[in-house]
Amino acid sequence: MVRKRYNAVKRTYTRARGGISSILQNPVAIGVITGAIKNTISGQPPINIRSIQRRATQPNAKNPLIYLLAGYFLKNKPLMAIGAFQIVDPPVSVDEDVDDMSDEEIEALSEEIEEEGGGEKIYIH
Repeated sequence: MVRKRYNAVKRTYTRARGGISSILQNPVAIGVITGAIKNTISGQPPINIRSIQRRATQPNAKNPLIYLLAGYFLKNKPLMAIGAFQIVDPPVSVDEDVDDMSDEEIEALSEEIEEEGGGEKIYIH
C-alpha cells in the first residue's frame, strides 16, 4: 500500500518537474514567444487578436494557419514554429494591403505616389 502511494507521488512529481523546459520544447510555444518578442521590439502590441482573427479567417494563400497545419500533419517541428510565428507576427504589408483599402485611400495613395514620381501614373486594380 505504501509503495503504491509512493510511486504515485513520484510520478506526479516527475511530470510536474518539466516546467519551463517542457514549454521551450514545444515548437508552437517557441513561435508564439518569438513573434510576441519581435512585436514588442518593433513597438506593436505583443499579440493583436483582431489582426490574428482577420488573417486566420481569410481563405487565401496569406493564411498563416497553412504553415502551422502543414507542420502538424507532416510532423515537422520547424514548420510548426514558423506557422505560430506568422500567426502572432503580422506581415509588414497588412496595413498597406490594397484589398483592405477603401477607394478613397487608394486614390490618395496613387496621388501621393504620382506627386513623388513626377508624371508617372500607377494604376491599382
